[in-house]
Amino acid sequence: METKDFVIDTIKHKKELSGIDSKFIEDLLDKYISKNNGIWAKIISHPRLDKSRELKILVKDIRKILREIHGAFNIDINKRKKLIAELEILVKANAPQNELEEVHKQLLLTHKSTRERLPYYCEIYKRIFEITGKPISILDIASGLNPMSIIFMGITNVKYVAMELTQEDCDFLKDYFEIMHINGTAIKMNLIEQQDFPKTDVCFVFKALDSLEAIERNISKKILEHINSKYIIVSFPKKTLSGKELGTKRLSWFKKLAKNPVVFEVENEIFYLIQNK
Repeated sequence: METKDFVIDTIKHKKELSGIDSKFIEDLLDKYISKNNGIWAKIISHPRLDKSRELKILVKDIRKILREIHGAFNIDINKRKKLIAELEILVKANAPQNELEEVHKQLLLTHKSTRERLPYYCEIYKRIFEITGKPISILDIASGLNPMSIIFMGITNVKYVAMELTQEDCDFLKDYFEIMHINGTAIKMNLIEQQDFPKTDVCFVFKALDSLEAIERNISKKILEHINSKYIIVSFPKKTLSGKELGTKRLSWFKKLAKNPVVFEVENEIFYLIQNK
């Protein structure tokens, strides 16, 4: 096995990261190597690669980046699987709306971003749709479990396209759309390499750009330029994963890209609504 393949396998050895594409990790690894040639030189020259101190440093650094993008947000995957099975039973039994909403809430609690957003979903969509109107089509980039908040949108007959990093997450969302009889699909996409987006009325990019920007500078500009939606709603957490306040300077790069946005906030998140020309 080549050194790089061994390193990628080592990084993916954590269960919460195992579903991430090796190609995506390889791209991160190549960028890391270009900035840390000294560490990589010591790794490849070590007689016992698995005992290399520098390898442990590299693996820790790459896993930290991956958790910021994906792994840190998934709180309880096993519970999620049980809840989706419960939801399917309720739908088949024509259960009342309040029971369906309760299972949706429990599902949204299994993901960090949607858990924090849960008390504010009705307010968020009211603010958005007051400006955009009720959409017929939605694109949700780096969606996580956000598509499941459709139950709080107050809309029907919408076409929903979600984009996620792993096939496992895409398959889960596809199952959800099928169970709920929603005209939806989930597409696996590495946003660093691909920016091929369908035309929709609105596009959600919730809590994604800051992490992606940390991987590749100016990737947000590429993503935003390729979005073919009438309105783009971008959000950022008010605090970083380490608990620090997300200062105005840290978002200065985005404010240069966003032209005359409508800005509103909830407790943990700030939203920028942009009319896309």
